[in-house]
Amino acid sequence: MRIPSLALALLGALSTFAHADNQRPSTVSNVQAGAVSTTAIRLTWNTPWDNVGVDGFNIYRNGDYYNTIFNATNFIDTNLSPGTRYEYSVVAFDKARNYSTLSLPSAATTSSTGSNTSLATGAAPPASARETGNGTPAAPANLRAEVQGSDSVRLEWSAPGGSVSGYNLYRDGRYHKTVRGRTDYVDSALSPGREYRWRVVAFLGQRFSLKSNEVRASTESESAVVAVAATAAEAHSGVPAGYQLVFNDEFRGNKLDDSKWSSRYRWGPSHTINNELQYYVDSQSDSGFGYSPFTFDGENLIISAIRTPSHLKSKANNKSYLSGAMTTYGKFRMRYGYVEMRARLPRGQGLWPAFWLLHNHDNGIRPEIDVVEMLGDQPAVVYQTYHHYNNRNLRSTPSHEVWGTDFSAGFHTYGMRWEPGRITWYVDGEARNAYANNNVSAEDMYLLVNLAIGGAWAGSPDANTPFPARLTIDYIRAYSGD
Repeated sequence: MRIPSLALALLGALSTFAHADNQRPSTVSNVQAGAVSTTAIRLTWNTPWDNVGVDGFNIYRNGDYYNTIFNATNFIDTNLSPGTRYEYSVVAFDKARNYSTLSLPSAATTSSTGSNTSLATGAAPPASARETGNGTPAAPANLRAEVQGSDSVRLEWSAPGGSVSGYNLYRDGRYHKTVRGRTDYVDSALSPGREYRWRVVAFLGQRFSLKSNEVRASTESESAVVAVAATAAEAHSGVPAGYQLVFNDEFRGNKLDDSKWSSRYRWGPSHTINNELQYYVDSQSDSGFGYSPFTFDGENLIISAIRTPSHLKSKANNKSYLSGAMTTYGKFRMRYGYVEMRARLPRGQGLWPAFWLLHNHDNGIRPEIDVVEMLGDQPAVVYQTYHHYNNRNLRSTPSHEVWGTDFSAGFHTYGMRWEPGRITWYVDGEARNAYANNNVSAEDMYLLVNLAIGGAWAGSPDANTPFPARLTIDYIRAYSGD
């Protein structure tokens, strides 16, 4: 919900409009994990109750989302590390995508091979490093790589359960780097057009885990990276057949296009909504402010948020953070059609990126369509919501959760189709949520994009929140169905 503070005094008690079904399934019970081999664990559970019926299950491994299955109450997790403990929980969902609470966990340890050949220590480890229990960390999971140009690759992995001192990174079979206090690393100064291989080992004191899964990535020339990105963008678009492009910005320049965007909310920077902690710098109207949140790399727009430097505090209304917001108010508006943004969302406690549409007039039902929002401390889920007013009371659909991979680890498309009496939301070209009602907006609305910091929903940043925080946007497009 993103309502100007000028209007907060007009709000009555919060109430919600529900989908046809807003009853969440009961919590999954009797989750049982058991090892079936050195590399596999079988998971079973009971079917929970739901008023309509359960449609599927999200499986969490070691605290992170791992997989989704349908039409079954069992799952075999394969390609695991021998002698390693894994913990699982399950969430049920129905066809309306109402989600149960997380089940109680169940853990199992894969059988040990009795061999140390898979330990990635670079040399014969001491006896304590060869142990598979008694405090030895489990192997890091979900190691993944993202090419960031011709000379660097970003690595990210999931921390194992329990305490760790740090991680040893191995590149092409050899020790490369030790990382402490984080689960990501940018490997830079690489050679263009070459494939590299990585694995990660967790350690606690002198105890070393088994190797993580191996990931491979090939650095490429800038032209090849651009071509691959463009192809992927089109392949995951959800544009309906027959729709015509009526607005777009590919962000290939070096500044915001004044004919398309304003670098401020229409109510200006002096009013803060949702108890947020940032000051949105209006770089178009105040180019001498001392900081601009908008930068361009030739292919993308980057909206960056930083901690407010002390010499800019007074200019920023004493806000703790500087960030950016942009809108098409007074420049472009639409009534029905399809909108889409391809972007990489930022990760970190207290970060709150959003792409949304807002009413053009402060009267009537004052509709708002949130195409996508994400809380930076939960990068595996994005939210889709519709808001409007009825007799000065805010009415909202339940914020629909779309679970997936880490949305901060790469680019994804976020789309919304708006028709008379119906809204359909998309992620990566796939319809994930819909709302049909006669209260769906039938008036002109404009586009907004912002990177909020803190607020009533996101909470405040903490010591681990990365700054600058970056919302990277490849394109924003709007289509008409006429």
